[in-house]
Amino acid sequence: MPAKSRTNDTYERLKLEILNNVHLPSSRLRIDQLAETFDVSLGAVREALSRLTAEGLVAAEPQRGFIVAPASIKDLVDLTSVRIEIETRCLKRAIQIGDVAWEGRVVASWHQLSHTAVEASGREEINPEWTRLHSEFHESLLSACDSAWWLKLRGQLYAQSERYRRLVLPYGKIRRNVDAEHKAIVETVLAREAKAACELLSQHLQLTADILLASDAPFDDARPKPSRAAQPKPSRSAQQSAPARKPKAKLHS
Repeated sequence: MPAKSRTNDTYERLKLEILNNVHLPSSRLRIDQLAETFDVSLGAVREALSRLTAEGLVAAEPQRGFIVAPASIKDLVDLTSVRIEIETRCLKRAIQIGDVAWEGRVVASWHQLSHTAVEASGREEINPEWTRLHSEFHESLLSACDSAWWLKLRGQLYAQSERYRRLVLPYGKIRRNVDAEHKAIVETVLAREAKAACELLSQHLQLTADILLASDAPFDDARPKPSRAAQPKPSRSAQQSAPARKPKAKLHS
């Protein structure tokens, strides 16, 4: 394989591993270990890391090497807000000028996505095929937008959001009906109800962030939860003034 192809292959494989949280946020990326794992040269790994740094998925620390970009509550909140702003603009424009061919792409991508399982069979991880189709579905919704810059910005934001979204399965505790959310968006899009479609898309993106924010995901700026032993005991006067507890009702057998 030519050197350029090996470098690009290393970049794609490492990017996928970062998006899938094989390398958790803030974890160190050792060039020698990656070169051995991928069976490539040190130079190919360095080039891949440089590209991923430019994309914001990797951070370079002076004199210390590379780490996976940290995940933080502040970043997720900001990222989600900006993404909603850009994607709803693109969607509104797509609904305004989209033709029948665009409608066909939306329906076809949604049909494939809705017939694909989210979780991989027998494993607690996201099905790679669902991930691919999910990306294509969201792209199809906006594909009629005629602003190259909006779409470019949207692509950058989507890549950053994917890393957070894929943390939902291992850490998120709130379940949702994603198929129903997608179906509602498609129906309003095909009905050319721009305001309703944008509201549904906003809610869809925001819910993903909210589920993660309520989880135990490894955010760098998350406040540690106090242990039960660390919680202050009520004062003696508060104990005396507290109303007596009612006995629990027994369940009938």
